Amino acid sequence: MQHPPDPTSRATWEGLLRPFADAQPTEAPPIHPFGDDDPAIAAWAWCLGPDDLEAFRELPGRRRGGGGPRPLLATRDDLAIEVWTECELAVLHAGFRRLLESEARGPAAPVALVERHRRDLQDAVAWHLEHTQPDNATTHPWGLHAVLELGTPTAEAIDHAGSMLHAMQAAAVMTPDGRPDPLSRWIAADLVRTLSSLGPGPIGG
Repeated sequence: MQHPPDPTSRATWEGLLRPFADAQPTEAPPIHPFGDDDPAIAAWAWCLGPDDLEAFRELPGRRRGGGGPRPLLATRDDLAIEVWTECELAVLHAGFRRLLESEARGPAAPVALVERHRRDLQDAVAWHLEHTQPDNATTHPWGLHAVLELGTPTAEAIDHAGSMLHAMQAAAVMTPDGRPDPLSRWIAADLVRTLSSLGPGPIGG
């Protein structure tokens, strides 16, 4: 008897994402910026560069002050909600990648700084679970792993991540070859890489 896949398992999400992943992704995501002030570009330059976690709070476009569930970026009247959401989730993805790298390095990063960075990302995920409709905001699954690992309650985070994956799949069906666009393939590859590095255990574990 075949058992249904366990959505609380990282291995399940790796299996769901792997068919869409680029086999040989570039180091940096192939983002097509909307303009010179696209915060996603600065966030990924930071993510792939030498600056520490403190610099994340000073990135262009970052929201200042506040506490509790809130996005990472300040809202902008000049951007459509879909464009702003795309930028926001790209920044979340970059921030989560550096969080995991910092936690893996251990004492190299101050514990208080790492914990503050984690809280910022958790607050952003909590905000998105409440406010973002994943199946019509963006077809690129930016930050899907952050939603799974930091989102609570777990069932709500799984539903949200599942909708993000479905949005990418639905967009892929509309392409000539039935495959996701290059950016989605890069994101899927990075998601698989990260989930694999975390081990086969349960999400959030």
